Amino acid sequence: MVLALLIAVGTMQSPGVYTDRSYTWLTVATHGAPFTEGFSLAMGTLVDPLSALMLVVVTVVGFLVLLYSIGYMHRDHGLPRYYAELSLFLTAMTGLVLSDNLLEFFLFWELVGVCSYFLIGFYYEKPSAASAAKEAFLVTRVGDVLFLLGIFLYFATFATSGGGAGWAASGFKFASGNGPFLPVGTAAPSATLTIAGLCILGGAAGKSAQFPLDVWLPDAMEGPTTVSALIHAATMVAAGVYLLAMTSVFIGFTPADDLAIVAVGGITTLWAASMAVVNTDIKRVIAYSTVSQLGYMVLAVGAGFAMVGLFHLFTHAFFKALLFLSAGAVIHAVGTQDLFKMGGLKKSLPVTAFAFAVGALSLSGIPPFAGFWSKDDILASVYSTLGAHPLYWPFFLCALVTVFLTAYYIFRAWFLAFSGEHPRDPTLEHPHEAPWVMRIPLLVLSALAMVAGFLVFLPSFQSLLLHGPGIPPTYTTTDLTLSAISVSLAALGALTAWALWGNGRIFELPAGSPLRSVRTVLLNRYYVKDAADAFGLRVVYGISRAADFVDSYVIDGTIRGIERIFGDLSQRLRRAQIGVVSDYASYVALGLVGLFLLLVFLGPWVAGAWGG
Repeated sequence: MVLALLIAVGTMQSPGVYTDRSYTWLTVATHGAPFTEGFSLAMGTLVDPLSALMLVVVTVVGFLVLLYSIGYMHRDHGLPRYYAELSLFLTAMTGLVLSDNLLEFFLFWELVGVCSYFLIGFYYEKPSAASAAKEAFLVTRVGDVLFLLGIFLYFATFATSGGGAGWAASGFKFASGNGPFLPVGTAAPSATLTIAGLCILGGAAGKSAQFPLDVWLPDAMEGPTTVSALIHAATMVAAGVYLLAMTSVFIGFTPADDLAIVAVGGITTLWAASMAVVNTDIKRVIAYSTVSQLGYMVLAVGAGFAMVGLFHLFTHAFFKALLFLSAGAVIHAVGTQDLFKMGGLKKSLPVTAFAFAVGALSLSGIPPFAGFWSKDDILASVYSTLGAHPLYWPFFLCALVTVFLTAYYIFRAWFLAFSGEHPRDPTLEHPHEAPWVMRIPLLVLSALAMVAGFLVFLPSFQSLLLHGPGIPPTYTTTDLTLSAISVSLAALGALTAWALWGNGRIFELPAGSPLRSVRTVLLNRYYVKDAADAFGLRVVYGISRAADFVDSYVIDGTIRGIERIFGDLSQRLRRAQIGVVSDYASYVALGLVGLFLLLVFLGPWVAGAWGG
């Protein structure tokens, strides 16, 4: 963390300077076009403004999570395994953000994925934890296959297009010298680039849990809360947004790709937020919030404001880690994740209640907390594109509606957990404040959630965001109007939560209300997971059984049938070998007689055929 902060300060003092230390890993010799002299695959370290910013996010949150773990995990078994896997996880993410080429980026990307599998399934004795780990691994593999295909398409495209061969021949490098190696919009077949961009989006959607590859992230709550904080705030899910931003900056997307990215981001914001409003698990509410906020970042990248998206990633890391670690302190105190069993915890957990409230205010976009500056910047940036891109309107409206839902569900969680006189479940353990080793990270993250947004107004910090469009926020009359609408929606959501759940109240839908059916649909996650399970069981498993039948009975059966024919023939021929010499002499005599008769009858014909 100390080194990351020093790197960030050095980068801010030398804006626009890229430090690249690259080494040849493999050299591939070819003799045909387009590589007449072969090409090399490199491994290296690239420190540019974006990687410097991400380094700060990863190491600051990672350090605080490790510190928090000392108090939170001390009663768990398997601590050597926990710290080894967590350290490897942070190592993989650090390697990812420092990679200087797309292939190395992918290798660390995969290492991040396997570490998430280990950590989500840390309590592997629980069937639900083991299942969640496998689900996360398999769903993200779908995106990773698309990501790898996108890399191949970029490699093939830029290797054969004007000005791009140097990129492929240099080993997929992001940048060279003091800037991008490839200018955005390098001439290449647009159809191929569109497909490649969609593949990159698929990879990012898998890792960042965007619709429709979002089913794994809520179930990933089976891991320790510290792991959830790290995955959701600074490592795995941030990697997908970072990939989109890097691709947007160094390679560029086609207009069709941009529309697809905007659509995925806009739908995901509302999709995940709607499920959070009814959930009763404190960790799952925050998990759905992560999916929704990542949708905001993806929306910004698709609209052409990658730096604004990364700014929200920066602020989101602090307030989301704060929310998860606060939830961990609550779970540590009462031994349950069920919000409806909690209540009245503000008296016994004042520090935790304060920290959760700060995180909730920042997440809701209430000024002057960090989330306000980055989230409103996204809304203003996307709004500025609607005139040129009217197809973006539905997805902008999704993001605007989500502002209300976000404030509602996060303050609903706060009121259920902390308001009232006493816990609703009298059997809960006597609640107690977390030890100081857990409270210190909460206080540090609370401070960051309060002030991190103001950094965008510092020119030196803006250099880490490459002075991208929308950085810093301009706050014209239109922007101020949007901010007023956004803050009003957030305030309305918080007030609605207070009216329904404040002071220990429990809101029950009236019997026969049509909203009960809506609530059931939301609790069942729109039945998408059930549909995916049914598809896997009936379609994928059915195809697998059919393929197994063809393999076992058609292909293998044919081979075994031929083998059986020759086996039977050999058995029959073997019976003739009885070992009696007189019989063998009889066979020779009969053969000679047969040969003599053949010559007698066929000899004249053969002689005539050959001219005497």
